[in-house]
Amino acid sequence: MLETGATAPTFDGPAAIDDEIRHVTFDEVTADSGVVLLVFYPADFSPSCTEELCSLRDLDLFGLQNDVSIVGVSTDSAFSHRAFADRYDLDFPLVSDGDGSIAATYGVLSNDQYGHQQAAKRAVFVLDGERTVRRAWSSDDPQRQPPLAEIRATIETISDDDAAVERYRIAHTHYREGVTEYERGREAFAAEDWVTAAAAFDAAVEPLTDALEAFDAARRYADDEAVARIAERANEQATDRRNAAKWYASAADHYGRGDEAAGDDYRADADPVHAAVTDREEPPEPETLLETVDGDSADD
Repeated sequence: MLETGATAPTFDGPAAIDDEIRHVTFDEVTADSGVVLLVFYPADFSPSCTEELCSLRDLDLFGLQNDVSIVGVSTDSAFSHRAFADRYDLDFPLVSDGDGSIAATYGVLSNDQYGHQQAAKRAVFVLDGERTVRRAWSSDDPQRQPPLAEIRATIETISDDDAAVERYRIAHTHYREGVTEYERGREAFAAEDWVTAAAAFDAAVEPLTDALEAFDAARRYADDEAVARIAERANEQATDRRNAAKWYASAADHYGRGDEAAGDDYRADADPVHAAVTDREEPPEPETLLETVDGDSADD
Protein backbone atom coordinates (compact mmCIF):
# COMPACT_ATOMS: atom_id res chain seq x y z
CA MET A 1 0.00 0.00 0.00
CA LEU A 2 1.11 3.55 -0.72
CA GLU A 3 2.64 4.90 2.46
CA THR A 4 2.36 8.20 4.28
CA GLY A 5 4.69 10.76 2.70
CA ALA A 6 4.51 9.26 -0.79
CA THR A 7 3.26 11.24 -3.77
CA ALA A 8 -0.11 9.93 -4.89
CA PRO A 9 -0.29 8.81 -8.53
CA THR A 10 -2.68 10.59 -10.85
CA PHE A 11 -5.22 8.65 -12.92
CA ASP A 12 -8.05 9.01 -15.38
CA GLY A 13 -11.05 6.95 -16.38
CA PRO A 14 -14.82 6.84 -16.80
CA ALA A 15 -16.78 8.14 -13.85
CA ALA A 16 -20.25 8.91 -12.60
CA ILE A 17 -20.25 12.59 -11.74
CA ASP A 18 -23.19 14.99 -11.37
CA ASP A 19 -25.56 12.29 -12.64
CA GLU A 20 -23.52 11.99 -15.85
CA ILE A 21 -21.03 9.45 -17.13
CA ARG A 22 -17.90 10.92 -18.60
CA HIS A 23 -14.15 10.48 -18.76
CA VAL A 24 -12.39 12.40 -16.01
CA THR A 25 -8.84 13.07 -14.90
CA PHE A 26 -7.46 13.24 -11.39
CA ASP A 27 -6.89 16.98 -11.75
CA GLU A 28 -10.49 17.51 -12.88
CA VAL A 29 -12.11 15.75 -9.93
CA THR A 30 -9.78 17.38 -7.40
CA ALA A 31 -9.59 20.87 -8.91
CA ASP A 32 -9.10 23.68 -6.38
CA SER A 33 -8.98 21.20 -3.50
CA GLY A 34 -6.70 21.68 -0.55
CA VAL A 35 -7.50 18.16 0.66
CA VAL A 36 -8.48 15.05 -1.28
CA LEU A 37 -10.17 12.08 0.34
CA LEU A 38 -9.58 9.15 -2.03
CA VAL A 39 -11.82 6.23 -1.08
CA PHE A 40 -11.40 2.73 -2.53
CA TYR A 41 -14.20 0.21 -1.99
CA PRO A 42 -14.91 -3.31 -3.31
CA ALA A 43 -18.33 -2.98 -4.93
CA ASP A 44 -21.38 -0.78 -5.38
CA PHE A 45 -24.50 -1.61 -3.35
CA SER A 46 -22.76 -3.93 -0.88
CA PRO A 47 -23.96 -2.93 2.61
CA SER A 48 -20.52 -2.25 4.04
CA CYS A 49 -19.51 -0.12 1.06
CA THR A 50 -22.72 1.81 1.28
CA GLU A 51 -22.04 2.48 4.95
CA GLU A 52 -18.48 3.57 4.23
CA LEU A 53 -19.33 6.05 1.50
CA CYS A 54 -22.40 7.43 3.22
CA SER A 55 -20.43 7.88 6.44
CA LEU A 56 -17.75 9.80 4.60
CA ARG A 57 -20.41 11.83 2.80
CA ASP A 58 -21.96 12.75 6.14
CA LEU A 59 -18.70 13.30 7.99
CA ASP A 60 -18.72 16.82 9.42
CA LEU A 61 -16.05 18.14 7.08
CA PHE A 62 -17.64 19.17 3.92
CA GLY A 63 -19.99 21.87 5.07
CA LEU A 64 -17.08 23.50 6.80
CA GLN A 65 -14.62 23.59 3.98
CA ASN A 66 -15.18 23.76 0.28
CA ASP A 67 -11.64 22.61 -0.49
CA VAL A 68 -12.15 18.97 0.54
CA SER A 69 -12.88 16.66 -2.38
CA ILE A 70 -14.08 13.08 -1.97
CA VAL A 71 -13.42 10.69 -4.85
CA GLY A 72 -14.64 7.10 -4.76
CA VAL A 73 -12.97 4.34 -6.78
CA SER A 74 -14.05 0.74 -7.41
CA THR A 75 -13.87 -1.77 -10.25
CA ASP A 76 -17.60 -1.55 -10.98
CA SER A 77 -18.73 0.15 -14.17
CA ALA A 78 -19.54 3.83 -14.39
CA PHE A 79 -23.18 2.88 -15.07
CA SER A 80 -23.28 0.94 -11.82
CA HIS A 81 -21.65 3.90 -10.08
CA ARG A 82 -24.31 6.26 -11.39
CA ALA A 83 -27.13 4.06 -10.10
CA PHE A 84 -25.33 3.68 -6.77
CA ALA A 85 -24.79 7.43 -6.41
CA ASP A 86 -28.41 8.13 -7.30
CA ARG A 87 -29.73 5.58 -4.80
CA TYR A 88 -27.70 6.92 -1.87
CA ASP A 89 -27.46 10.60 -2.81
CA LEU A 90 -23.68 10.59 -3.21
CA ASP A 91 -22.70 13.93 -4.69
CA PHE A 92 -19.03 13.21 -5.34
CA PRO A 93 -17.34 11.46 -8.31
CA LEU A 94 -17.20 7.67 -8.45
CA VAL A 95 -14.46 6.52 -10.80
CA SER A 96 -14.61 3.17 -12.57
CA ASP A 97 -11.35 1.24 -12.24
CA GLY A 98 -12.42 -1.57 -14.56
CA ASP A 99 -9.02 -3.22 -14.92
CA GLY A 100 -7.92 -2.55 -11.35
CA SER A 101 -4.97 -0.45 -12.48
CA ILE A 102 -5.75 2.50 -10.20
CA ALA A 103 -6.10 0.30 -7.14
CA ALA A 104 -2.89 -1.48 -8.14
CA THR A 105 -0.89 1.75 -8.28
CA TYR A 106 -2.10 2.57 -4.78
CA GLY A 107 -1.31 -0.95 -3.57
CA VAL A 108 -4.88 -1.82 -2.60
CA LEU A 109 -5.93 -4.34 -5.28
CA SER A 110 -7.15 -7.74 -4.08
CA ASN A 111 -8.76 -10.77 -5.68
CA ASP A 112 -12.15 -12.42 -5.45
CA GLN A 113 -13.91 -9.86 -3.29
CA TYR A 114 -17.68 -10.06 -3.73
CA GLY A 115 -17.33 -12.41 -6.67
CA HIS A 116 -15.09 -10.07 -8.65
CA GLN A 117 -11.91 -11.46 -10.13
CA GLN A 118 -10.17 -8.29 -9.02
CA ALA A 119 -11.48 -5.60 -6.72
CA ALA A 120 -10.19 -2.80 -4.54
CA LYS A 121 -9.68 -3.34 -0.87
CA ARG A 122 -11.46 -1.00 1.47
CA ALA A 123 -9.02 1.92 1.74
CA VAL A 124 -8.85 5.65 2.36
CA PHE A 125 -6.03 8.01 1.43
CA VAL A 126 -5.94 11.61 2.68
CA LEU A 127 -3.94 13.75 0.24
CA ASP A 128 -2.88 17.36 0.64
CA GLY A 129 -2.77 19.96 -2.10
CA GLU A 130 0.61 18.69 -3.29
CA ARG A 131 -0.75 15.11 -3.66
CA THR A 132 1.31 14.01 -0.66
CA VAL A 133 -0.26 11.13 1.25
CA ARG A 134 -0.92 12.44 4.74
CA ARG A 135 -2.77 9.36 5.95
CA ALA A 136 -3.24 5.90 4.46
CA TRP A 137 -5.62 3.27 5.76
CA SER A 138 -6.78 -0.04 4.29
CA SER A 139 -8.26 -3.32 5.45
CA ASP A 140 -8.52 -6.82 4.02
CA ASP A 141 -11.76 -7.19 5.98
CA PRO A 142 -14.56 -5.89 3.73
CA GLN A 143 -16.77 -5.29 6.78
CA ARG A 144 -14.32 -3.04 8.59
CA GLN A 145 -15.07 0.68 8.41
CA PRO A 146 -12.45 3.43 8.20
CA PRO A 147 -11.56 5.41 11.35
CA LEU A 148 -13.57 8.57 10.73
CA ALA A 149 -12.31 10.50 13.76
CA GLU A 150 -8.69 9.93 12.73
CA ILE A 151 -9.45 10.91 9.14
CA ARG A 152 -11.05 14.12 10.31
CA ALA A 153 -8.08 14.88 12.56
CA THR A 154 -5.68 14.38 9.67
CA ILE A 155 -7.65 16.74 7.45
CA GLU A 156 -7.63 19.38 10.15
CA THR A 157 -3.85 19.14 10.51
CA ILE A 158 -3.49 19.87 6.79
CA SER A 159 -5.46 23.06 7.12
CA ASP A 160 -3.70 26.30 7.96
CA ASP A 161 -4.50 29.97 8.49
CA ASP A 162 -5.28 30.46 4.80
CA ALA A 163 -7.90 27.71 5.06
CA ALA A 164 -9.19 29.28 8.27
CA VAL A 165 -9.63 32.63 6.53
CA GLU A 166 -11.49 30.98 3.67
CA ARG A 167 -13.84 29.22 6.10
CA TYR A 168 -14.34 32.50 7.92
CA ARG A 169 -15.15 34.27 4.66
CA ILE A 170 -17.83 31.68 3.87
CA ALA A 171 -19.17 31.92 7.42
CA HIS A 172 -19.33 35.71 7.27
CA THR A 173 -21.37 35.59 4.05
CA HIS A 174 -23.87 33.22 5.67
CA TYR A 175 -23.92 35.37 8.78
CA ARG A 176 -24.77 38.57 6.91
CA GLU A 177 -27.55 36.73 5.08
CA GLY A 178 -28.94 35.52 8.38
CA VAL A 179 -28.71 38.96 9.99
CA THR A 180 -30.65 40.52 7.11
CA GLU A 181 -33.54 38.12 7.70
CA TYR A 182 -33.19 38.51 11.47
CA GLU A 183 -33.53 42.30 11.26
CA ARG A 184 -36.50 41.96 8.94
CA GLY A 185 -38.06 39.72 11.57
CA ARG A 186 -37.37 42.27 14.31
CA GLU A 187 -39.09 45.02 12.33
CA ALA A 188 -42.16 42.86 11.67
CA PHE A 189 -42.18 41.73 15.31
CA ALA A 190 -42.23 45.34 16.53
CA ALA A 191 -45.13 46.05 14.14
CA GLU A 192 -46.93 42.93 15.42
CA ASP A 193 -46.96 41.53 11.90
CA TRP A 194 -46.67 38.03 13.30
CA VAL A 195 -46.83 36.11 10.02
CA THR A 196 -44.01 38.11 8.43
CA ALA A 197 -41.98 38.01 11.65
CA ALA A 198 -42.23 34.25 12.03
CA ALA A 199 -41.30 33.69 8.38
CA ALA A 200 -38.31 36.06 8.54
CA PHE A 201 -36.93 34.58 11.76
CA ASP A 202 -37.38 31.07 10.35
CA ALA A 203 -35.50 32.17 7.22
CA ALA A 204 -32.65 33.45 9.42
CA VAL A 205 -32.09 30.14 11.19
CA GLU A 206 -30.49 28.18 8.33
CA PRO A 207 -27.85 30.74 7.25
CA LEU A 208 -27.00 31.48 10.87
CA THR A 209 -26.57 27.74 11.52
CA ASP A 210 -24.31 27.48 8.46
CA ALA A 211 -22.40 30.50 9.75
CA LEU A 212 -21.80 29.19 13.26
CA GLU A 213 -20.58 25.85 11.90
CA ALA A 214 -18.18 27.53 9.47
CA PHE A 215 -16.93 29.97 12.11
CA ASP A 216 -16.19 26.97 14.33
CA ALA A 217 -14.32 25.32 11.46
CA ALA A 218 -12.25 28.48 11.03
CA ARG A 219 -11.42 28.36 14.73
CA ARG A 220 -10.25 24.75 14.53
CA TYR A 221 -8.19 25.29 11.40
CA ALA A 222 -6.42 28.43 12.58
CA ASP A 223 -2.78 28.15 13.58
CA ASP A 224 -2.73 31.77 14.71
CA GLU A 225 -4.26 32.29 18.17
CA ALA A 226 -5.61 35.75 17.25
CA VAL A 227 -7.44 34.31 14.24
CA ALA A 228 -8.82 31.49 16.40
CA ARG A 229 -10.12 33.98 18.98
CA ILE A 230 -11.86 36.09 16.34
CA ALA A 231 -13.51 33.01 14.86
CA GLU A 232 -14.55 31.75 18.30
CA ARG A 233 -16.24 35.07 19.16
CA ALA A 234 -17.95 35.08 15.77
CA ASN A 235 -19.20 31.56 16.42
CA GLU A 236 -20.70 32.67 19.74
CA GLN A 237 -22.41 35.63 18.10
CA ALA A 238 -23.88 33.51 15.30
CA THR A 239 -24.99 30.86 17.81
CA ASP A 240 -26.81 33.40 19.97
CA ARG A 241 -28.46 35.06 16.98
CA ARG A 242 -29.58 31.65 15.70
CA ASN A 243 -31.07 30.75 19.07
CA ALA A 244 -32.81 34.10 19.42
CA ALA A 245 -34.22 33.74 15.89
CA LYS A 246 -35.69 30.35 16.80
CA TRP A 247 -37.33 31.70 19.96
CA TYR A 248 -38.64 34.85 18.28
CA ALA A 249 -40.09 32.73 15.46
CA SER A 250 -41.92 30.59 18.01
CA ALA A 251 -43.09 33.67 19.89
CA ALA A 252 -44.45 35.28 16.72
CA ASP A 253 -46.16 32.05 15.73
CA HIS A 254 -47.91 31.79 19.11
CA TYR A 255 -48.88 35.47 19.14
CA GLY A 256 -50.33 35.05 15.68
CA ARG A 257 -52.49 32.19 16.95
CA GLY A 258 -53.65 34.22 19.94
CA ASP A 259 -51.64 32.25 22.49
CA GLU A 260 -50.10 35.21 24.30
CA ALA A 261 -48.85 33.23 27.30
CA ALA A 262 -46.72 30.91 25.18
CA GLY A 263 -45.62 33.86 23.05
CA ASP A 264 -44.49 35.71 26.16
CA ASP A 265 -42.51 32.66 27.33
CA TYR A 266 -40.59 32.38 24.08
CA ARG A 267 -40.03 36.14 23.96
CA ALA A 268 -38.67 36.01 27.51
CA ASP A 269 -36.06 33.51 26.28
CA ALA A 270 -35.20 35.53 23.19
CA ASP A 271 -35.00 39.09 24.56
CA PRO A 272 -31.91 38.72 26.80
CA VAL A 273 -30.04 36.84 24.09
CA HIS A 274 -30.92 39.56 21.58
CA ALA A 275 -29.71 42.18 24.05
CA ALA A 276 -26.42 40.32 24.41
CA VAL A 277 -25.75 40.13 20.67
CA THR A 278 -26.58 43.81 20.18
CA ASP A 279 -24.18 44.77 22.98
CA ARG A 280 -21.29 42.84 21.39
CA GLU A 281 -19.20 43.84 18.40
CA GLU A 282 -20.27 42.13 15.22
CA PRO A 283 -17.88 39.61 13.60
CA PRO A 284 -15.26 41.61 11.72
CA GLU A 285 -14.93 41.52 7.96
CA PRO A 286 -12.78 38.68 6.55
CA GLU A 287 -10.11 41.22 5.56
CA THR A 288 -9.40 41.66 9.27
CA LEU A 289 -8.27 38.04 9.44
CA LEU A 290 -6.19 38.49 6.31
CA GLU A 291 -4.44 41.45 7.92
CA THR A 292 -3.80 39.36 11.04
CA VAL A 293 -2.32 36.48 9.05
CA ASP A 294 -0.30 38.77 6.78
CA GLY A 295 1.01 40.67 9.79
CA ASP A 296 2.21 37.49 11.43
CA SER A 297 3.83 36.41 8.17
CA ALA A 298 5.69 39.72 7.99
CA ASP A 299 6.86 39.34 11.59
CA ASP A 300 8.17 35.87 10.77
